[in-house]
Amino acid sequence: MSASRQVTKAVNDVLDLAPRHGEVSLIKLVAAVSEDRARPIEIAMAELPPGVTGQWRQYGDHDVFLIQRGLPTWDRTLAHELGHLVLGHYGIPVAEAARELAEVADDGLIGYMLNQRTGCMGPSGEDAEQEAEDFAALLLYRLGRLPSDRSSIVQVRLGEAFG
Repeated sequence: MSASRQVTKAVNDVLDLAPRHGEVSLIKLVAAVSEDRARPIEIAMAELPPGVTGQWRQYGDHDVFLIQRGLPTWDRTLAHELGHLVLGHYGIPVAEAARELAEVADDGLIGYMLNQRTGCMGPSGEDAEQEAEDFAALLLYRLGRLPSDRSSIVQVRLGEAFG
């Protein structure tokens, strides 16, 4: 499946999880993905390193989307991190990245590494970033077109297809 088809399918799958009644928001979609996966997803504001606006951290029993504190708008960043999750961009573990980059790791280096985006490091990192960006753009576009009380995603898809 091509990358663009994979992104479109991932957006469709996430929107299919949206509640049938009431307002559909990005926060509610994250909650729906969490429920569908039976794995909690937290959203938290954090002080991230310069140039990092968001980060997806995976723990043994839950996931956390960290959003840079003070961003004027953070929907795009949250949608981007959700894209990494639903597209299966797991990258390499932080500990493995630290071993590759340093022979000896002290507490300061470990703290620094935990604040770095390692989820998309490796040969396909740039492709994963572009896919997550494409996912975020398409998801936010479609969310903006959903009626406030979503009765059917079919209405939105027909509107997109026929203008």
